[in-house]
Amino acid sequence: MEIKSISLHDLRKMNDSEGLVLQGCGGDLQEWVDGINDMLTESGILQNDNRFEKAYSFKNGGLTCLLFPFEDVQLDVGKLAIWRLRTREDFGSTWLSDYIVNNLEECVSEQDEDLEMEMG
Repeated sequence: MEIKSISLHDLRKMNDSEGLVLQGCGGDLQEWVDGINDMLTESGILQNDNRFEKAYSFKNGGLTCLLFPFEDVQLDVGKLAIWRLRTREDFGSTWLSDYIVNNLEECVSEQDEDLEMEMG
């Protein structure tokens, strides 16, 4: 599995998709991906022998972050929501849509203004 490094600009363009963002992922990113896949499998979140086969890394505010996109993965979203809340303190777990709004708000606002100008 490849972990693709993306820019914050590329991340902002993903505002029409959803995924899980983990913040402060130091060390070997492949170990993080393998460990999260194992944890989510053991918790019954990843279903039917699915695993995240795609992950993205990015840096923001001095932190290395990982994005696990939800496309092409069978998962129990209810269980994942509970897991995300429980791991917020340890992993900085958040949804991609929340991350974009809360951490990249300035750029999202600029995009909204551009869209309004195009439509208006």
